[in-house]
Amino acid sequence: YGFTGKLSGRKVMVEFSCPNTNKPLHLGHMRNDSIGESVSRILAAAGGEVMKVNLINDRGIHICKSMLAYRKFGGGRTPEEEGLKSDHFVGKYYVKFNEWVKEDPTAEEQARAMLRAWEAGDPETVELWKKMNGWAISGIQETYRATGISFDRYYFESETYLSGREEILKGLERGIFYREQDGSVW
Repeated sequence: YGFTGKLSGRKVMVEFSCPNTNKPLHLGHMRNDSIGESVSRILAAAGGEVMKVNLINDRGIHICKSMLAYRKFGGGRTPEEEGLKSDHFVGKYYVKFNEWVKEDPTAEEQARAMLRAWEAGDPETVELWKKMNGWAISGIQETYRATGISFDRYYFESETYLSGREEILKGLERGIFYREQDGSVW
């Protein structure tokens, strides 16, 4: 029942999950993953050639917050040393950052500086980013396996943000966007 040819010969892309690499998946991801996987299967049953994709948000200030807290409080420890699933280990430092920023008002600016260092290709920052993203993605993929979620293709924001950045700069020039006093673009 339900297998039709209505979508025969049609290609359909379904993008879902799209986690941040600064913490483990949460209930909202699990909901979206269930819906994305189900819709993909329904479209395939209707004859569609379905490609399931996941855009992983692996860059930005939120990622740097986890990195900065790990650098400050982590002492070089690993998920294995602490007996934690690797994405939960990274998430622990995101929580730690949010505790620390209440005590140290410079923490937010330090995270912005780290993001600028990452964007400039600072080797030490990039190495830390690779390590922590590796931990987060490994843990997230473990959750996908345990919940029966799969993807045909992964995209990473770190690989696409520069082209998006160019579009934003063009939009600034054309007056579509504006810059706030803190330098952020809206």
